[in-house]
Amino acid sequence: MKLTVLFYLLFSILIFIGCEEDTDTSPPTVYITKPIQSSVVSEITTVKCFASDNDSVKFVELWIDSVATGITDSSIPYEFFWNSVPYEDSTEHYISVQASDMNDNISESESISIMVDNSDSQPQLVNITSIDYTESEMTVVIQQSKDDDFKHYEILRSSSIEGDKNSLVMITDVVDTVIQINNFDPTVPSWYWAKVEDIHGYFSIGDGYYVLDEYPAAVFLDPVNYTDSLFSLSWSLNNENDFQCYMLFESDYSDMSNADKIFETDDSNFTTYDHSQIEQSQYMYYQVVVKDHWGLESFSNIQQGCSWILFNNAYGDASYDYGRYLINTIDGGYIIVGNTSLLGNSYSNVLAVKVNYKGEQEWIQDHTFSTADRVNSISELSDGSFVMVGSAISSSNGSQDILTIKTDQNGNIEWHQTFGSEQDEVGHSIQSLTNGSFIIVGDAFDANTGYSLITLINVGSAGNEIWSKTYGGNGNDYGYTVVLTSDGGYAISGITRSQGDSNGDAWIIKTDNNGNEEWNQTYGGEGTESSRSIKQTNDGGYIFTGQTNSFGSGYNDAYLVKTDFEGNQEWMQTYGGIGTDHGRTVVQTSDDGYIISGYTDSFGDSGFNFWLIKTDLLGNLDWQKSYGGTGDDRGFHALQAADGGYIITGYSNSNTNSVPDIILIKTDDLGNTN
Repeated sequence: MKLTVLFYLLFSILIFIGCEEDTDTSPPTVYITKPIQSSVVSEITTVKCFASDNDSVKFVELWIDSVATGITDSSIPYEFFWNSVPYEDSTEHYISVQASDMNDNISESESISIMVDNSDSQPQLVNITSIDYTESEMTVVIQQSKDDDFKHYEILRSSSIEGDKNSLVMITDVVDTVIQINNFDPTVPSWYWAKVEDIHGYFSIGDGYYVLDEYPAAVFLDPVNYTDSLFSLSWSLNNENDFQCYMLFESDYSDMSNADKIFETDDSNFTTYDHSQIEQSQYMYYQVVVKDHWGLESFSNIQQGCSWILFNNAYGDASYDYGRYLINTIDGGYIIVGNTSLLGNSYSNVLAVKVNYKGEQEWIQDHTFSTADRVNSISELSDGSFVMVGSAISSSNGSQDILTIKTDQNGNIEWHQTFGSEQDEVGHSIQSLTNGSFIIVGDAFDANTGYSLITLINVGSAGNEIWSKTYGGNGNDYGYTVVLTSDGGYAISGITRSQGDSNGDAWIIKTDNNGNEEWNQTYGGEGTESSRSIKQTNDGGYIFTGQTNSFGSGYNDAYLVKTDFEGNQEWMQTYGGIGTDHGRTVVQTSDDGYIISGYTDSFGDSGFNFWLIKTDLLGNLDWQKSYGGTGDDRGFHALQAADGGYIITGYSNSNTNSVPDIILIKTDDLGNTN
């Protein structure tokens, strides 16, 4: 038993000795960094020091003349505020600091000598740390004075940093460092200072604090959305404390000149507005102004509100899809016709696409009648059904025949008919007549002469031929467009090599209602001209467009000719550049000018681009626009839309990996698409 007790006693002694060996006996390192040796100090003097330990510093204490002051600091940075006022002026004193660590190891710095001189002492500077304000009150926060002889604070103000300082308020409580002021205007540039004065009449003025209310943060106005005669506007939130209101302005001009205020709210969370009763086909401009309680205003970005229906749409799939003609439909939409094929123009089907006035597809139909079918023109009947014309391959001899198709209002086939012989015939244009029949123009190869003739066919409501006529001679002649004239007859446009110049002239033929020729006229020079599209003008004459290389640049330009009612040329204009430029459609516009559509490689990106030309009554250029990418973009037909803008169709492969899609572009009255 005694041996056991002895064993535990020896074990405890060993543990105690081991713990003793681990006890920290190293004192901290400490030295004074401020003031420096032989400094002259006054009033409240800041003493700073550096202290470190291999464990941690417990506290540092200030000693004056080898006497502990009881002033300690236990956190970095170590500093003390020593009041030198009780000490006589011009007396020398010694400052040191002692540092103690967690194991009560103590070290003392080297002492430094300083001279006390309070003969001309000013209070320690007091600075403003912040200034905030509401609509009714300004709050100034200042540092607290450390002087024992403190008398009062004052807040001073001036309109400039070097101007006269006016006292606003006096505070006698040393701890009262949050000061309210009611007499202020933050929109006037002002400087503020904190002044501290002691009982001896000494004072100090701190650093200046500049106050000028910032303009309210501007909001961001989102793009304007137009739906159903409504502009929907929204903007970002301003959550500043001095927010007063949002004001929404509207202008006819992009620089917001002559703007009218249409909405105001003092609710900062109300950031939307629906502007109703917007008229169609206009541009308006909008801007949001943020106003604060001081009357300062900031302006948002300007956004355009557009009530035009604008789009640039593609229709089709992986097939080759070509848009060749379009019309306005009775329901306010559009229908486009052309052809589609997996193999390009070979083995193609008839294609029809119906869209609403926004360009949204309503239905699409493709029909097969032979190995290669194509539609070049369409006309709508009064009941909303459609009749189309184009070409199909004859099953008996492989030649092309004129293909006529009648569909219901959804594009479903009601009947189809072909017209032709053992030679090639193609239908290019069709118009529905008031008696329920249709008039078709195209071209037909004459086996007797070996040349192509223009053919005009009157087709009954069931697809039966009523009569047909041909025009031409010993040269290839082609008919592209037929229109019903005001006297009940027809005007045909095309190209002839049997009349006029053998290189080809534009050709206009006027007939009566039975297709009997009344007159014909050729137009052109020594080169080649064609007439792709013709319309009767408001004055009873005619306007046609096509191509020429006799006039203009001399290569291939769009060609516009105005005639009187007998086909006599009144004037001629050309349009284009150094490339190849085609005019394919002409329409007289509501301002009695003309719009020409086609395609060009003189303007726009590389390759052919859609081309839209606007002229005045005499064919002088008002403006022109091109549309497309870097591929092949060709516009074939255009109309003026009900809203005064323009609608163009054709095809493009710019964005479809070289496979063309039908394109439908809707513009405003200046040809803009956005």
